[in-house]
Amino acid sequence: MTTCPHCHSPKIVKNGKSYHSKQNYKCRHCRRQAVEREPERLFSRDELLRGLLLERLSLRAIARLLKVSVGWLVPRVKALWQGAAERLPQGRLEETEVGLLCVEADEQWGFVGAKDCPVWLWLAMERRTGLVVGFHLGERDTEGAMGLWLSIPQKLREKALVFTDGLEAYGAVFAKGQHQPEGKRETTKMERLNNTLRQRCARLVRKTLSFSRSWENHRLAIRYFLYSYNLEKLAKMPSLL
Repeated sequence: MTTCPHCHSPKIVKNGKSYHSKQNYKCRHCRRQAVEREPERLFSRDELLRGLLLERLSLRAIARLLKVSVGWLVPRVKALWQGAAERLPQGRLEETEVGLLCVEADEQWGFVGAKDCPVWLWLAMERRTGLVVGFHLGERDTEGAMGLWLSIPQKLREKALVFTDGLEAYGAVFAKGQHQPEGKRETTKMERLNNTLRQRCARLVRKTLSFSRSWENHRLAIRYFLYSYNLEKLAKMPSLL
């Protein structure tokens, strides 16, 4: 800071630290104190787009906010969706020294194309870290449960107890000693993740008008959200990076 923000006098001196540990300044002319402000950050349109895709907004709502056409927006959104890796980021979770991991699994419904075409989202989450370790889109049957099981990395499948709500399809796929059908009391974190998805992904909101019109867009949008969700989790856990 070179001048006082109140009287613009250059006669300022350092005057300790603020409550948030920032350098505090005092003006010798007007006797007022101030903290130097950080320069205003200007977000590019692409940065805003990446953030808006992680909120409960339809593509038409995003187009209105960015003041662009839907025809301009859709190709760029698809490019971002396709840029996310097929495998969800999990850091060094597979290399953890914990001998036994606990995975919670559950499923929630959505629809694609029309409201009479339900699609089930199968999810698996590691309990300790909250990382999503696998997901699958399909029917609510044994084939859907097998798709979820195969989406989980092999090293995690080998040393994980899987807690579910007791759906028969899980028992037909997961090993008997590994599967723990304990009901909703053992899948509370998974249920919380389901709620987060309902709140932040417009395609999964009940009775929504923002549902996916195509299967591929539905899969890409959900994968993009889960990919970003895991990155946010890993940023808070440096030990796993």
